[in-house]
Amino acid sequence: MNSSSEIAWLNFVNIQLNRYFPLPFVIFGTIGLIFNVIIFTRRSLFNNSCVQYLLSNTMADFIVIYWVIVTRIVSDGYGNDLTLRSDSFCKIRYFLTYYSRTLSTWFIALACVDRWLSSIQANQRFNRVSFARRIIFITCITCFISYVHVLFLFRIQTTPGSSAVTCYALTGIYRTFSDLQYLIFYGLAPPILMLVCGILTLKNIRRSHRLVQPSTNAENQLRNNSIKRRDIQLLAMLLLQIIIITVFTLPYAIQKLIDTFTLQIKRTPLQTAQYNLLTATLRLSSYGSHTFGFFFYTLSGRIFRTELFEIINRIARFFTGKQLLGTISGETFPMATIQNVTQTMNSQQQRRRPENRDIV
Repeated sequence: MNSSSEIAWLNFVNIQLNRYFPLPFVIFGTIGLIFNVIIFTRRSLFNNSCVQYLLSNTMADFIVIYWVIVTRIVSDGYGNDLTLRSDSFCKIRYFLTYYSRTLSTWFIALACVDRWLSSIQANQRFNRVSFARRIIFITCITCFISYVHVLFLFRIQTTPGSSAVTCYALTGIYRTFSDLQYLIFYGLAPPILMLVCGILTLKNIRRSHRLVQPSTNAENQLRNNSIKRRDIQLLAMLLLQIIIITVFTLPYAIQKLIDTFTLQIKRTPLQTAQYNLLTATLRLSSYGSHTFGFFFYTLSGRIFRTELFEIINRIARFFTGKQLLGTISGETFPMATIQNVTQTMNSQQQRRRPENRDIV
């Protein structure tokens, strides 16, 4: 394969990647986010301060899917880049991209802080829903102010060293500052805060298990155990989300910074095609942390699965009048399986009864 044909092939792969690879993110992400809203607004979870942050994270991810990903499909997948036609659209697109993605990761970080405060039994007002909502509002305002410069200093321009026209930050010191801010605010600070709070929370939970004294009131003991199980399951969901955010977002944030520092380096057409394909791959993979949260929650948190199965049962009862799922020893199975197991157990008990009478 000669150089020109390799360049054409890389560019073709890049276009097809941007056109079709994001579609599963949009489809499954939409399904997952809708279920997140339904589950997080259920009475058993909605009055939990940590869930308020997770619900806000879900709202931010809706913006990521229907603004960030969809506009990227249109521009890079179908060659209809509106940011190169309108300076205003250029500014708004990058502002909403930075704003929504940064908010999404910071809400997960705040949920980790909430679990840590709960584990050290801090002042109860820190774990109230009203306090969480105030923090969410302050975070939205702070993030808006942090990225408001994008609305003034991003514009359509010619890339230095080439004739390519792009929509991005003004070249020079400001572009370096913008990429550094995005790397720190989006790719570094939230995962580090999540990791620290997650480790401290696990230590506090282990310490509380060693120091806990048995309660003389059985009802209080059951209630406390239920709350602890819920907190541990929420923490497990958050820890998995930390791993996903770090793996998916950090490489792309670092790539953006490297792109700025190597802006003056002249690349051959082949190197440019290779670099563009790498950039597209990292950018598209970064969408995973915003779209697959529901599936990670389902895998890691029994409390989340319990609420999901209850919703499925309600839908089944509405349409068929029958319950679709049931539980055995805390595990969920289809009702047909449970009925078969119950019938088997009953038949075994009936066979044992005559033997017991003979022994007597």
